Amino acid sequence: MRGKGLFWILALGLSVGACGSGEPESDGVIAEVNGRIEVIRDPVREQEVCSVQFCEPNFTVYSSFGRKRRSAAAPAPAPVPAPVQEKRPAPVPDLTDLPEEIFDRAKELMQAPSAWMLTPGKPEVVVAVIDSGIDLHHPDLQENLWTNPGEKGGTPGRDLDGNSYPYDLHGYDFLGRKSDPTDDNGHGTHTAGTIAAVKNGFGVIGIAPNVKIMPLRFLGAGGQGSTAHAIEAIRYAVKMGARVISASWGGPGYSALLAQTIADARRAGVIFVAAAGNEGKDIGTSPVYPASLEGVVAVAASDSNEELPRFSNYGAAVVAIAAPGVGILSTYPGGYKTLSGTSMATPQVAGAIALAVGYSSSVTPDKILSHLCRTADPIRNPGVRCGRINVGRLIQSL
Repeated sequence: MRGKGLFWILALGLSVGACGSGEPESDGVIAEVNGRIEVIRDPVREQEVCSVQFCEPNFTVYSSFGRKRRSAAAPAPAPVPAPVQEKRPAPVPDLTDLPEEIFDRAKELMQAPSAWMLTPGKPEVVVAVIDSGIDLHHPDLQENLWTNPGEKGGTPGRDLDGNSYPYDLHGYDFLGRKSDPTDDNGHGTHTAGTIAAVKNGFGVIGIAPNVKIMPLRFLGAGGQGSTAHAIEAIRYAVKMGARVISASWGGPGYSALLAQTIADARRAGVIFVAAAGNEGKDIGTSPVYPASLEGVVAVAASDSNEELPRFSNYGAAVVAIAAPGVGILSTYPGGYKTLSGTSMATPQVAGAIALAVGYSSSVTPDKILSHLCRTADPIRNPGVRCGRINVGRLIQSL
């Protein structure tokens, strides 16, 4: 390692988890008014709107959701700690104090180097990371930040491209209603690095080191967000040209508006990848959303023994694929961190799909599960439909 300064964080922990498994929480109701999602908390306004059109609860969703334990007869998963909070903005790295490039075991298991021999990804392929934002100054991410061509040469506060989001040069913060999607939780930065950390001789390498990442912040410092902001972020991603959406979040509340938004994204050619969650349960019989929605590529976590760890949700009727999700080293605000969870598995799959869509026109939302299934490696658990993703075989098969 070059240098041993305190700036670079190398820590081991479980992926953050914030929700229980009882009744879904909500904040007001939401309705689509004049083509936009409106959050309604005033009873008079609610009566006015909801008496004439569809409304539903504005459900709370969570990063790396789930802490439900299994029944007493089954071993309980390890508790999921609260998220580590980072002050924002993240410090600008000292480029003389960076760790040497680390090639992790997960990429060997997935045969990522074989895929890279054919394609390291195409810059025109954009992956929307709908999460807690990212560290915009991280040296492993800066080069692969998506740039909105309609805002080049613009200034803060102005909406140069007329899309109703002023100066959204590198994404948007839907929670704070501002153009700066800086991460104050860490979760989004970690998932972004797993997808597209650039191969630059230091730090880590993403599964698709040449694709672009579009940071869309809707989860706050505590890892919580709402379906209203999630819907807005998904619509933005589709409108602005993302080909893949990585969603490492969820909750127990079913949203018809969210389901419709994801269905619309699929029809527009966007592949939606979502975490199965960390409750150790079958989400085919006890659904979580968005992972349990039709058309979503739901991802479980796997470990080095090609098994699902005890925390990972499963369900062969719903969960298509597993990916390494235990002890994953990736970018983090101010450095790097090792985390575990289905949140860490999901960007592995999103990155692999990003490689594939840039390599072959046959990779569409309608065909992606077929591609993933026929190239997957076997896994010992019956709770995943296809097995564990093999990135090398996926790209070679195309």
